[in-house]
Amino acid sequence: MRRILLTLVVGATVLLAGCGNDRRPAPELGLISAPKGFRDVVFKSEGVRFRAPTNWRVVEGQEPQLATVAIGDAQVGVWRYERTEPLPETRDQLDAARQALVAQIESRDPTFELTSTRLVLKPGFRGVEVVGTGTNLVNGSIQRSMRSLHAYGHGAEVVIDAFAPPRDFARVDEQVFGPMTRSLRLSKPSAGSP
Repeated sequence: MRRILLTLVVGATVLLAGCGNDRRPAPELGLISAPKGFRDVVFKSEGVRFRAPTNWRVVEGQEPQLATVAIGDAQVGVWRYERTEPLPETRDQLDAARQALVAQIESRDPTFELTSTRLVLKPGFRGVEVVGTGTNLVNGSIQRSMRSLHAYGHGAEVVIDAFAPPRDFARVDEQVFGPMTRSLRLSKPSAGSP
């Protein structure tokens, strides 16, 4: 009996010696994982299709927001706004839309620094893309880099707004944001489709 008691005491001492002394870093909640492949995300009734990483969350939104695609500190919002006015089609019209878009972004965020813009001419839509860094005032003045694509076609403006911290942006933009915006396809909305 004494031998069993001694064994239990020694075993408990060994176990307790390791408790509480092992410091492990807290998990990094904002970690932005690389994509593990892409899947089609289709909004048939709105005529919108794009590809999103299989390991990122896709949460459907409420009109006019179609979805949020996110992981860690990276987020992509996809919006569709019906338009009744003529949509920009020519290079001159798209250039005017680009200037107006940059001015609008700068008026909303005085810290915004433009990195680049480009015109997008694809079958099914014309678009303007803006890349830069600004401050997300809604979330406590957090600096974010962003890629924003405004695609005009089939009676709507579809916006893909992609954000990540500046330190991660180049990698996430190459791995996810660029492929997502390039995968965007617009078609005629099919009324009544789920």
